[in-house]
Amino acid sequence: MSLSGTHKLILTISSVAIIGGIGFTVNAHSHSATTKQSQVINLSASSEIMSLDPAKMTDSVSNSQVTQVDEGLYRLNSQSQPVNALATKTTVTNNGHTYTIQLRHDARWSNGNKVTAHDFVYSWRRTLDPKSKSEFTYVFTNIKNADAIAAGKKKPSTLGVKANGDYQLTITLSKPVAYFKKILAVSTFYPVNQNAVNKYGKKYGTSAATTVYNGPFTLTGWTGTNNTWTLKKNPTYYDHQLVKLHQINYQVIKSNTTAYNLYQSNHLDSVTLNGEQSVQNKNNQELKTLAGGQISFIQYNHHDHVAANRELRTALSLAINRSQLTNKVLENGSLPAKSFGVHNMAKNPKTGADFVNDATVAGTVSYNLKQARTAYRKAQQQLGQKQLTLTITCGDDDNSHQVAEFIQGQLTSHLPGLKVTIKAMPFTAMLGKVSKGAFQLNLTSWSMDFADPSQSLSILTADSNSNMGHYQSKAYDQAMQAADGPDALNATKRYQDLVQAAKTALTDQAVTPLYEGRSHLLVKSHLRGVSYNDFSGAANYRTAYVK
Repeated sequence: MSLSGTHKLILTISSVAIIGGIGFTVNAHSHSATTKQSQVINLSASSEIMSLDPAKMTDSVSNSQVTQVDEGLYRLNSQSQPVNALATKTTVTNNGHTYTIQLRHDARWSNGNKVTAHDFVYSWRRTLDPKSKSEFTYVFTNIKNADAIAAGKKKPSTLGVKANGDYQLTITLSKPVAYFKKILAVSTFYPVNQNAVNKYGKKYGTSAATTVYNGPFTLTGWTGTNNTWTLKKNPTYYDHQLVKLHQINYQVIKSNTTAYNLYQSNHLDSVTLNGEQSVQNKNNQELKTLAGGQISFIQYNHHDHVAANRELRTALSLAINRSQLTNKVLENGSLPAKSFGVHNMAKNPKTGADFVNDATVAGTVSYNLKQARTAYRKAQQQLGQKQLTLTITCGDDDNSHQVAEFIQGQLTSHLPGLKVTIKAMPFTAMLGKVSKGAFQLNLTSWSMDFADPSQSLSILTADSNSNMGHYQSKAYDQAMQAADGPDALNATKRYQDLVQAAKTALTDQAVTPLYEGRSHLLVKSHLRGVSYNDFSGAANYRTAYVK
C-alpha cells in the first residue's frame, strides 16, 4: 500500500534527444536499433525512487521497483490471487491462528547468501521496531504482539514469527484473517539480508550499491538522488531461466507530452496516456485499459482550524463535479468515487452488490451546488469568516497539477468568497511536508495491494501511521476493530462492519474521495508476456520478453 502520484513511463535512450525543449541522455538501446534478440526495453517512472528498503518504502515508484528486484513468500498473479514465490507449501492450523510455511532451498541473494526463514524473521522484526519508523507497521497487526512492538511496548523478539531451521517459517496470529496469504504477498513482508544491513547500516536501501536483491532482476545505476537506473537480469535468481529480459532502462519523466512523443518515435516501449491522448488512440491496437486499485482523494489536516470544519469539508466535496473530472479532464477510464474505495474490492455476501455501492452515503460525494452552498454558509458562520483561503498541496506531475487546477476552478466558482491556491512540489518533498503536518489540504491517492476494503479504510484509523491528516473517530475505529477482530472469519458480519466504517468516514468527510484511478496505456506490440494485475494494474516483468 502506498501513497502515489500518477504512473507514467519512459526510457533511457546515448546521444542526446531533444524533445519539447528537454534533453535526455540516450544509450545504445534506442528502439530503432533494438532487435528481438537484445531483450532490452525502455520504461519510465513518474518520480524518483525514495528507498529500496521494505521497511522504509512509502511510495508507489519505490514499491514497483522493489517488486521487480525482490520476492517474498507469495506473489499476486494477474487475478490478484496469491501464488507461491519463495514458499513451497503452506499449512494452516489452530483454527486459522498458525501458518507453517516451507521455503525453497535454492533461493539466493545477489551477494551469494542463501535466502532463509531467518531473513523473514529479521525483516519483520526490523520493520516493526520503532527505530525503523516504518509507516506500514499496521499491515502486521494480525501477527501476535505486532502492535505492541510497533508501539514500543514489547521487544521485536516477541513477534509471533520464528524460523525452524533455514527453510521453515512459523507465523502465529493474534486473530485469524481470511486473506492473510494476500497480505504476505505485500512488499513490506519481503525478507531482508541481515549481513547486508550490518554492512551498510543506515545506508541500506538508499542506493543500488548499498542494497542486495533476491528477485528476477538487480538494480544498478541509482545513486540515491539521480533520475535514471537500470534493472538487469539476476543470474543468482532461482528461476533465472524463466526470465527473458536482459535489461530494463528507466528514467524519471514528469511531462506526459514528452513521454508520448518518445513513444511515438519508438524510443519508449510503453506510455501512460492523458485524456486527450486516450481519445486520439481509442482505436489503437496497442491500447490497454488497466484498473488502478487506487483511490484519489483530498486529505485534510484535521489539526488545521479551517480544514477541521466538517461543514466546510462537506461543502468542498459537494461542489466538485466528479463526472466532469473523469469524463472531460482525465478521460482515461477513471470513475467518479462513490466511497473511500474502488469497485471489485468486495461483494455483498448476501446480495452480490459491489462494496462501493453499499458504502455510499447520500449528500456526501454527489455533485449538489445547493447543498454545497448551504454547508459553506454554515462553515463561514462557525468559523466567523466570510472570506476563506485554502491551500492545496499536490505533486508537480502533469496529472496532479491538472486535477488540482480543476478542483481550484470548481471550488472558487461554486463557493462565493473562497480563494484556493495550489502549491505543487516534487512528490518526495510533498510527502515530507504532509508527514510532518505542514499542509492544509493535500491532493493525493492511495494504491492498494490486494482486493479488500480494509486496504483503503485502514489508513483512516487513529493508530495508522498513514493517517497523516489525523482523523479520529471512535465509531470508525470500533467498526474497523470488529471487522478485523471478532467478525474476521464471518463474511457477512465483517462486510457490514466495513460498510459501516466507510459510511462513517463519508459522513464525517474524513477525506474527500474524488475518483477511482484507471489508466490507458500504449504498449509496443513487440513487448509480450507482461503480467498486469487485474485489480491494481501493476506490471510485473518477470515473464516479459521482446519478440
